[in-house]
Amino acid sequence: MKTYKQGSNNELLIINQRTSRKILINNVVLLKGDINYTTFYLQSGTEKVVAHTLKFFEEFLETYGFLRIHRSFMVNPTYISEYNAEKEILIMSNGQSANISRRRKHTLKDFVN
Repeated sequence: MKTYKQGSNNELLIINQRTSRKILINNVVLLKGDINYTTFYLQSGTEKVVAHTLKFFEEFLETYGFLRIHRSFMVNPTYISEYNAEKEILIMSNGQSANISRRRKHTLKDFVN
């Protein structure tokens, strides 16, 4: 995994080596994993699909504060707009919702506290 540092303290993440698709890490709202594909939901409302598992990005993005809250979801906590404890979901700033697994609830509670 490669990153490039831009002048204004923003990191670029290269998500595809062949087409050299790059995204700013700060613009990533949510990652959704589906078998061997990961969909990046960006702040602008666009989506980027990559042929890597969510686990491939997990360790790297955790250093930037991302939280793995479900087997299929990883979120950027700066874009969390609502936490619904009854339904155990997070509503993100772009309108997407992410489920919270029972075993990873403690991660979110530690972050909120």
